[in-house]
Amino acid sequence: MFNQEYLPCNRQIHIKLSDEELKMIRDRMEQMGFKNMSAYIRKMAIDGYCINVDFTAIHELAKMMCVDSRNINQIAKAANTYGWVDEKVIVDMKAEHEKVLKTVKEYFDKLLEIM
Repeated sequence: MFNQEYLPCNRQIHIKLSDEELKMIRDRMEQMGFKNMSAYIRKMAIDGYCINVDFTAIHELAKMMCVDSRNINQIAKAANTYGWVDEKVIVDMKAEHEKVLKTVKEYFDKLLEIM
């Protein structure tokens, strides 16, 4: 996929903007993480929109999944070492696992709504 910023462009169009409109475009461009106004305007003109997704929630989900997998490994280790695991531990671990799965599903459902 080509990066819009580096495509060879040999055609120009000119538009007139008020100071307020230019400021709005620059603010939106900055919010979307574009450094090149030409690339931003081409992207908006061709696609009509830009989506800027904050992936910090994925970092939190990854932490939750790591804790969940550690818990499962600890239960497996205890089962292999002692030949049994307390039922309450398994029930608690299963409840935590269900919470993690629910959070992952909610996050990805929201992400799919955006796209």
